[in-house]
Amino acid sequence: MKILFRFILLLSGILSAAQAFASFSCSVVPNVWGSGYQLDVTVTNDGPDTIDGWTVQLDFGEPANVTSSWNVIKNGGDTATPSFSNCCAWNGNLAAGESTTFGFQGIHDGSFELPSCAGDGDPGGSSSSSSSSSSSSSSSSSSSSGSGGNMIVVRARGTTGTESITLAVGGSPVQTWTLSTAMEDYSAATALDGDITVEFTNDDGADRDVQLDFIQVNGDIRQAENQSVNTGVWGNNQCGGGSNSEWLHCNGLINFGLVSGSGSSSSSSSSSGGGLPDFFVGNITTFGQVRSDFVQFWDQITPENEGKWGSVEGTRDVYNWSGLDAVYNYAQEHNIPFKQHTMVWGSQAPGWINNLSPAEQRQEIEEWIRDFCARYPDTAMIDVVNESTPGHAPAAYAQSAFGNDWIIESFRLARRYCPNATLILNDYNVLSWNTTEFIEMARPAVNAGVVDAIGVQAHGLEGWSLSDLENNLNRVAALGLPIYVSEYDVAETNDQTQLQIMQTQFPMFYNHPSVAGITLWGYVVNGTWVTGSGLIHENGTPRPAMTWLMDFLNR
Repeated sequence: MKILFRFILLLSGILSAAQAFASFSCSVVPNVWGSGYQLDVTVTNDGPDTIDGWTVQLDFGEPANVTSSWNVIKNGGDTATPSFSNCCAWNGNLAAGESTTFGFQGIHDGSFELPSCAGDGDPGGSSSSSSSSSSSSSSSSSSSSGSGGNMIVVRARGTTGTESITLAVGGSPVQTWTLSTAMEDYSAATALDGDITVEFTNDDGADRDVQLDFIQVNGDIRQAENQSVNTGVWGNNQCGGGSNSEWLHCNGLINFGLVSGSGSSSSSSSSSGGGLPDFFVGNITTFGQVRSDFVQFWDQITPENEGKWGSVEGTRDVYNWSGLDAVYNYAQEHNIPFKQHTMVWGSQAPGWINNLSPAEQRQEIEEWIRDFCARYPDTAMIDVVNESTPGHAPAAYAQSAFGNDWIIESFRLARRYCPNATLILNDYNVLSWNTTEFIEMARPAVNAGVVDAIGVQAHGLEGWSLSDLENNLNRVAALGLPIYVSEYDVAETNDQTQLQIMQTQFPMFYNHPSVAGITLWGYVVNGTWVTGSGLIHENGTPRPAMTWLMDFLNR
């Protein structure tokens, strides 16, 4: 299949008449490999007036096979002419001369040809393009500083195509959409202030269902619990207002919080004292040591086994801090974030903790957290509770000590003694088999406001489709917290297979609006937890996936 691209820049319908003659240009940087491609598209406002939103339409000539996108809303299904709209206020509001970049990936099965990018219609824009056809590119996105609006995305579906929803802010309608029978994203920009609500209207008078997935406000996902809504009913609660037009906030789930016209939004927040570190791509120690080449490749460090309670306090009240000291001091010397892994975990905990009374267990858990935080006050992030999903490795000793609220109590202790660290709830199979179970486990602690971020281990994802991974990542993002991809690796001994998987998966994680950092779980061949996941040989020679990754990161 020969893929030809024709780019058409369209002004979104929210522009004023005075803005309808704005001028645009766009440039495209491709990254093409055997069966896939990635395009980074930069949209530039060449006109004299600020714009409040944009849409880019692409003509592929045949289905585009788009598999993922970032910093943008993909409109409609996988057609030959998909269009993309700005995702948020920050990249929709472009002052004169400002640019913003979004990207997407897709699949092709033949030659790849990229023509120039051209404007069309009222924008009257000039065009430009990058002629690079197969080189790697970094996934930079320029965040324009525009003001005066918010981008709200509603993800929903209907039953027959006769149902409508109306988005309102502060009681004033913003936009109404007739729903598709497939789950779709519907976007609108507004400068209104107030609570966000959604009204469901059944257009033909019969009982219908509508499913609301989530609302996204300037990139912040606010969950709608994925519940199916009958006319006049949300769950078992009756809404008022008539049989065919109902406000769906009767049980509180559909009140998505305040939004202000300045472009800021409220979100579910926890009590983090220090804020999030800058975005990073880090790694772990190798056989308990930090290699001399570490900072050549990585800008964040995590101890692999050195930070686990059983490694530090194998004998009660006898600490061995040497391994942690080395990693923490390295992070301090090189000014990179140090992440502790982990505080409360059912595995690799000291065996003696299980033989104590609940009162003694409470005392020892608090002592462990207190002494760690006193010794390492500049810890940036902590995996406070690890693998607590039922069936994984929940800490039975902590449940004995604190009862059913043991996760919340563990986080409260970490907040008390490490007030400036980002506190993370970390687990495995979150992006594959156990997404629902993890979310159900996590929600009480998230709602209690004690968790700052979610950690999603990313082992064993080699055979998963990108769409499944992205869908599950979006479901976790709906909890409303930043996400750390905490233990990523690609376990493939074949160099080209590892490369292709890395090229497919990594940009999706890297560019997801909720992902705040990525930690790979080892990088030296024969020195990683999972066979085949090493990225460089012991002598420093990189495997192809490592070469690509460093090019992608401009390192």
